[in-house]
Amino acid sequence: MKLEYIALSRACRALVPLRDLLKKVALALNVRNEDVMSMHTTIWEDNVGALTLANMELPRMTPRSKHIAIKYHWFRQFVSTNNGDDGGIVVKKIGTKDQLADICTKGLGPKPFVDLRSRLLGW
Repeated sequence: MKLEYIALSRACRALVPLRDLLKKVALALNVRNEDVMSMHTTIWEDNVGALTLANMELPRMTPRSKHIAIKYHWFRQFVSTNNGDDGGIVVKKIGTKDQLADICTKGLGPKPFVDLRSRLLGW
C-alpha cells in the first residue's frame, strides 16, 4: 500500500501543475468559467489501501498509514469530495485485470500480457 500511495503522490506532482496550466489556457481562450471549474481528472488505482487513504479527508489517517511521510499526503487537498463536480481529482477503483499500467510494472504471463498489449496498442 505504501509504494502504491507514494506512486500516486508522485503522479499528482506532475498532474497538478498541468491541470493549472490547462485552466489558465482555457481562461485565456475565453472558455466559460463554469466549464473550466467542471473539468476534473480521474486517476485509476487498483490498490484498495492506497485508494482508501487517498479518498480520506485530511488530516485523517489509518493505523497502517500513520508512518508514511507527510510529504506524500499533500495531493489529498486536490482530491474531489463530490465525484469531480468541483473540478478536483477523482481517484477511482479499477480491477487489477483492467489496469493497463500493469504491463509496465509487473512480470505478466503470456495471456495477460497479450490482452493488455492489445488493449493498450490495438494489436
